[in-house]
Amino acid sequence: MNWWIKFGCKLTGWSSSVLSQCSEASKCKLSKYTSALLILILIWGVTGFCFAQRYIGLPTWACGFVSLFFITIVIMIERQIILTSEKTFSMLAFRAIIAFIMAIVGSTIFDQTMFGKDIDKQMANTIEVQVADLTNQRVRIIDEKLAALHLEIDSIDRINAALQADINANPFVIQKSVTNSTSKLVMPDGQIKTVNNPSVTTNQVANPKQALLESNSKTVDKLREQEQKWTEKKQNVEEDVRRECKESVGFLEELEAMCEIITTRKLAGAFYVVFFVLLMSLELFVVVSKMVDSECDYEAAIKGAQKVRIVQFANAFNRVTLQKARVV
Repeated sequence: MNWWIKFGCKLTGWSSSVLSQCSEASKCKLSKYTSALLILILIWGVTGFCFAQRYIGLPTWACGFVSLFFITIVIMIERQIILTSEKTFSMLAFRAIIAFIMAIVGSTIFDQTMFGKDIDKQMANTIEVQVADLTNQRVRIIDEKLAALHLEIDSIDRINAALQADINANPFVIQKSVTNSTSKLVMPDGQIKTVNNPSVTTNQVANPKQALLESNSKTVDKLREQEQKWTEKKQNVEEDVRRECKESVGFLEELEAMCEIITTRKLAGAFYVVFFVLLMSLELFVVVSKMVDSECDYEAAIKGAQKVRIVQFANAFNRVTLQKARVV
């Protein structure tokens, strides 16, 4: 048994020991299944790699793991068909549904990769529309912030003006402080009486509103710094929005762009249909071969072995039942 047959057995799940006793017809059928599986493996391996690289942004080694994941899924799906011994319409219908879904997914990912430059051009127009809308929204928000800051600064400036006028008119204020001292007096009758001696001290100090004026001035400086930052942000808002829109382009946005290209350009639409039909045909290749081809001796051997084993189990069960009846 050559390496190709051994590889086909590993890939499809066929038993190499059973196949070694079968005719060349069974080996030819295995080769056909192997070739069909390899075609799907190549297609879905590339599809998984492109999907991971373009839309998930994974490094090359991680894209390879995603590609292996896609390949594993394809092999497991096809084995459900290849290893099925009976031919039923439900099997064909179920596989056709899966093939339809996989063909849509595969053709979409492939076309998005092949139409990459066209999608980028379409996305450039879409991004400009998004930039215009988002810029207007953000400029309106920034204007509201600036208006609130202007209002607060003007309010504090009016308060500071009133404080400054009062300070200019009264740079110093008179501050009085009262201190109490006690003294003891001896009364004529010999009693001692404590007498309070209050004293008033007058000091000239700077107007205390000066400290409030300085505090308000610091607050105004901070508000003006915020105003300057919002003004600079307003000047750069369009560039910031455009950069964010370009960095956040996702799978759905590119899918919408591709749909627009396919529906508005006849050549792109025709290419998508052709590629979709090709993938659909390749997906159904194994199941159609399974339904159309006649049964080979390998499949007959598998079914025969199953029937023999069932008869052996039935006979063994009957013998055990008969022995129990005799004992009773």
